[in-house]
Amino acid sequence: YVKLPPEKFAPKKQGEGGKDLPTEPKKLQLNSAEELYAEIRDKNFNAVGSVLSKKAKIISAAFEERHHAKTVGEIKQFVSQLPHMQAARSSLANHTSIAELIKDITTSEDFFDNLTVEQEFMSGIDTDKVNNYIEDCIAQKHPLIKILRLVCLQSVCNSGLKQKVLDHYKREILQTYGYEHILTLNNLEKAGLLKPQTGGRNNYPTIRKTLRLWMDDVNEQNPNDISYVYSGYAPLSVRLAQLLARPGWRSIEEVLKMLPGPHFEERQQLPTGLQKKRQHGENRVTLVFFLGGVTYAEIAALRFLSQMEDGGTEYIIATTKLINGTTWIKSLMEKLEPAPF
Repeated sequence: YVKLPPEKFAPKKQGEGGKDLPTEPKKLQLNSAEELYAEIRDKNFNAVGSVLSKKAKIISAAFEERHHAKTVGEIKQFVSQLPHMQAARSSLANHTSIAELIKDITTSEDFFDNLTVEQEFMSGIDTDKVNNYIEDCIAQKHPLIKILRLVCLQSVCNSGLKQKVLDHYKREILQTYGYEHILTLNNLEKAGLLKPQTGGRNNYPTIRKTLRLWMDDVNEQNPNDISYVYSGYAPLSVRLAQLLARPGWRSIEEVLKMLPGPHFEERQQLPTGLQKKRQHGENRVTLVFFLGGVTYAEIAALRFLSQMEDGGTEYIIATTKLINGTTWIKSLMEKLEPAPF
C-alpha cells in the first residue's frame, strides 16, 4: 500500500474553493494486476518519468479518437473502450503523484549527498577513515538509522573498520544519541555489520571486481545488467544466482570462500519416472529462497534476469520477509523503555 497526501487531490481549476480540499490521505493498493504499475515497478527511479510521459501521450491520443468517430460502429467501439481508458487515466494520475513525491526526495541535496557517500563506499573510495559526511550528519543529529546504515556500509565495504575509526564512530553516536544505544551497537557487531578490522587484508575489492558488483557505466533507462537497480551496484545475492546458472560457482570458488557463511552446490537426482525433459526453448526454473528477508531491488533484479533473452532461467522468489535497509537496521535496534522506580 502507499498513501498519497490530501493536497495531491486538491482542485486544480481556478475558482474552485478550498472547502472541497480532501483532508485524509488516499490509500492505494499496488499490485501487478494494475497495468501501469506492472510496467514501472521494476524501473530505476530515474527511468519512471519518461515511462509516465509516454503513457500520458498514448492516453491523450486515445481520448482524441472520439473526435474521429463518425459511424455508429466507431462510436460504439470508442464507448466500449472508455472504461479501460478512464481507469488508465486515473492510474496515470495516481502514479504521477507518487513519482512527484519520490522526485521531491531524490532531487534533494541531502539525498544526493547520502547517495554519493554510499556509492563511494561501494566503489572502494575512502572506506578506511572517518567520513566527513557521516560526522556532519551526527553533528546535525540526523536520524540515527541513517547514521547506522552508513557506518555499517562503510564497515562491510572495508572488511571491518580500523579500531580507532570504529571507536570514534561509537563515541560520537553514544554522546549524541544517548548511551542506551550501546546495546544497538552491540547487536550490529554480533550481526557482523559493524566490526573491527582484523589482521587479514580487505577482501571487498577482490569480491567487487570478480563478481562485478560495481559498474561505472550503468544504463538506468534501458538496462543491460542488474546493477541498474541501485544505479551502479549489483546486489551480491542476485549476482550469485546469476553466476550459479551460468557458468556455475566453480568458476568463483576462491571468492565464495571470502563471503560470510557456508556455501555448497548439490544436485538432486529425480527418479527416472519423474524426470521431465525440457522442451527446446523452455527456460529452466530456479527457486531463490531468502532467509531473513529480501529487498524490492533484489526482486526487481531477479525479474530482470528472468526477462533477459539469453538468460534461459525463470526465477521464482520465496522469502521469510520483505525488508529494506531501514527496517533491517531497525530490527537490530534495542528499544529501551524507562523502568519505574
